[in-house]
Amino acid sequence: MKLDALGMKLAKLMDAETELLNIICFEEEKLQKALRANNWNEMEVVINKLAPVSERMETIEADRDSVYQSMKTKLGKKQSDGFYSVAAHMDGRTREDCLSGYRKLKIALLRMRGLTSGIDQYVRTVGDTSRAVLNEVFPHRKGSIYSSTGSTRPVQSDPMVLNRHL
Repeated sequence: MKLDALGMKLAKLMDAETELLNIICFEEEKLQKALRANNWNEMEVVINKLAPVSERMETIEADRDSVYQSMKTKLGKKQSDGFYSVAAHMDGRTREDCLSGYRKLKIALLRMRGLTSGIDQYVRTVGDTSRAVLNEVFPHRKGSIYSSTGSTRPVQSDPMVLNRHL
């Protein structure tokens, strides 16, 4: 396949990947709101929506990487060479489409990383706070208990049921 044809295919795959990243971001925003509102049913709906999008994303990512690696091979580029060194060999419109797609993809990826990081930080904070509260309420469960062989073993205590809206 010619370099320009590969470039056009790469641009289309980057646009498709960007579109999927934007869908994931939209769903992650809904997940973040449901998480903060302790709306477990909505969280389950969002997570179920994300599964097929994630699978489609993996397929497109693999296709995009395959096309990109083909372009690098065709141009004799090293594995360490970046995207711009490949794009420099494309002709006018194809190069512009690829560069535009690349920038949009990076922006969508940064947005998704920010949302994911925010969700992760919130969950960690809530988990740490819950553990601290439980350690204060049940001081006998603090720390580790070791068996005679030196391995950790669970602390035996009364069963406890937590309201998931805690």
